[in-house]
Order: sequence, then C-alpha cells, then structure tokens
Amino acid sequence: MIGLIHNEWLKSWYGRKMWLFSIVMAVFMVGALGVALLVQANTDITIAAEDFSEISVMLFPTFIMLYGVVLIAGAIAGEHANGTVKQLLIRPTSRTKILISKWAGNFLLAGLAFGLLVLITTVTAILVFQSDTTVLEITKDTAVTALYQLPTLVFYMALATLIAVLTKSTALTIIITFLPMFFGSIVQFFIVRYEWSKWIVLSHIDFYSNYHELGTMPEPFANMWASLGFLAAHIALILLVAHVVFQKRDVL
Repeated sequence: MIGLIHNEWLKSWYGRKMWLFSIVMAVFMVGALGVALLVQANTDITIAAEDFSEISVMLFPTFIMLYGVVLIAGAIAGEHANGTVKQLLIRPTSRTKILISKWAGNFLLAGLAFGLLVLITTVTAILVFQSDTTVLEITKDTAVTALYQLPTLVFYMALATLIAVLTKSTALTIIITFLPMFFGSIVQFFIVRYEWSKWIVLSHIDFYSNYHELGTMPEPFANMWASLGFLAAHIALILLVAHVVFQKRDVL
C-alpha cells in the first residue's frame, strides 16, 4: 500500500504538474503579501499579523480544493482514459487497495499542501506584520481557521472520487464536482429558511461559513460536532459507493 501511495505522489508531482501548482501558489502568496504592504504603505489602514494570516488561510485553500479535485480526476478518470489503470490491475493487488491508494494518496498530498500553506502564511505574517497579539495566539487562531476549512476539502475530494469512478471522464469529474463548490452557497442561501434544509448535505459542506465565528451562514445543526459527524457519514458513504462501483465495473 505504501508503494502504491508513493507511486501516486510521483505521478501527481510530475504527471499532474504538482510542482507547477506549487509555483503558482507561491506567486499568489507573494502577490497577496505585496498588495497588503502596498495598502498599508499608501493608506491609513494597519494590517496586523493575525489579520493577514487568517484572511490568507480563509481564501487560499479554495485553490487547493480546486487542485485536489483535479488530482483525483487525473488519478482515476485520467488513468481510465489513457489506459494506465490496466497496468495496475495486472499486478496481484486488489482493486480496493488500488482505489484507496489513489484517493488516500491524493488526500495526503492535498493535506500536505494545505499544511504548508498554513505554516508559510503564519510565519510570513509574524515576520512581516506587527501585532499586539502573541505569536502563540496568532498561530492558534490561524490553525483553527484552517481546521474549519479541512472538512470541505475532504468532502470535495471524496465526491470527485465517486464521480471519477462513475464517469471515467476527467472533464465530467471536474465539472460536476465544481458545481456544488461554486453554486452550493447560493442554493444553501435559498433553502436555509426551511427546516428540512438541515438534512441536506449541501448545508453542511461549507463548515467554515457555518460554524466559524466569522462565518456568514446559519448553523444547520446547533451542535458543531453533530454537523461534522453528519458530513463525515456522507463522506464515508460516498467512498463506500465508489469502492463498490470500482469493484463491480469493467475498468478495462
């Protein structure tokens, strides 16, 4: 299993241009830092370290979510299209292990990118901007903001896994998974007034907006952990269905 996951990492880094994505993210982060410094230099606005780090960790994970979906689409649907999945099935390795290595390997890779983003953003904010808050408090608040974003990342990558297995199409996987990512909040805005909306998984995906103190949406469940459990159950169900389909379906 470790070998399969390592193989997925290599394919993601070289074949799916993870290195290029890393460069693009670095450019975005430098650009955001430059804009913040320009605003601070040319206006009366003072940007504190905690403001820069938390806003960055609130916005930049969207790009990691988008690329995480692309990674999953390439790992599953893309390999169906170019036939490389056949080479894996020739080996004496179960389909279950193959699919686990694909979604788990790319989950870990996206999680690593997410963690590095949080670390670099926090360190940059502390070094460049002033603050009356302690370093420990800034680090804790930024980490909490990041943790509220994590369930959303996991959900969309799980959904992409299922769509990729069902469609075997990279384009369809990306398009279908992006639909709730871009329009889910709009749908949630219109259905939130109804009591039954809290039982729709769409109401629980944007965990940050629902439960963070800076969130803008009402809580679907009064208890945050109940909402997290509800979302986790759907993630588990999505991955289970993906495995069942992958086991039964002709992938050649």
